[in-house]
Amino acid sequence: MSIFRGIYKYWVTLMTVAVVVQIGFAGRGAFDAAHKADKGTLNDDAFSKSFDPHAGLGTLIVLAGFLLFLFALGTRDGRRIKFSGLVVVLLIAQILMGWNGASAPWILGLLHPIDVFIILGLLGSLGFREWKGERMMAAPEPASAPGS
Repeated sequence: MSIFRGIYKYWVTLMTVAVVVQIGFAGRGAFDAAHKADKGTLNDDAFSKSFDPHAGLGTLIVLAGFLLFLFALGTRDGRRIKFSGLVVVLLIAQILMGWNGASAPWILGLLHPIDVFIILGLLGSLGFREWKGERMMAAPEPASAPGS
């Protein structure tokens, strides 16, 4: 296995975990904002602070997506390159929706969480294929039955 394939496998796994944490940060931000609203202390700044971990990790995930694409290029495998490129496109769309969501909440507000689940599914599928492929190559051939 090339070094880039090993890096790719672990990086896609790390990104999958980061996206799950990111979804948790979105929920944390929503509940924190609701708590502040209940106390009557929710202004624009307080609302933004509720989502700071979500925004910060989201930016890191987009940067990680670019690295994933570079690692895919290093593997010289067309399937990895194609799907990693798709991850980057979806991540760019995700961050643009996050930045502009308040301007069109019925469109972008609905698409933002749907896009993240597509990203999560794609990353999870890529990670599964990486780990499964390694096990498949390491598995011994099954013995044929006598007389067949």
